[in-house]
Amino acid sequence: MPDLVSKKNGGKVLMISSLDQGHPGDNIIDGNDSSYWISTGLYPQEILLQLSNPAPVNNVKISTTNVKTVRIESCAEENPVNFKTLAEGDLEESSGRLQLKELPCYGSSEPAAYVKVMILSGWSDFCSVHKVQVE
Repeated sequence: MPDLVSKKNGGKVLMISSLDQGHPGDNIIDGNDSSYWISTGLYPQEILLQLSNPAPVNNVKISTTNVKTVRIESCAEENPVNFKTLAEGDLEESSGRLQLKELPCYGSSEPAAYVKVMILSGWSDFCSVHKVQVE
């Protein structure tokens, strides 16, 4: 299944809640496993993604460090205003090593135009997101 938010397929990062010039939000969809976005502290953190084209969201895969709880939401509207929760999950503490999590998404079969990744809590003051894939 194609990745609906990858940069090469036309996906976009519209908003991130923390900005580090050396690790911008676009890094999470660039297809490069060695690049990442890093938070600048405090939770929750949000990443707003525009899908390459509206489609039902069945699964989201994330690669992170120091993330404790994450929620995935979607919006089917033309403007990213009203979101519905698709999935929520906890990640195990990994002492700063890469965490891989697959979140099956339920609750909406309508085509989403936007996906929001909300990092609700972390194992450390800072977290990083290396990759987000939406299927």
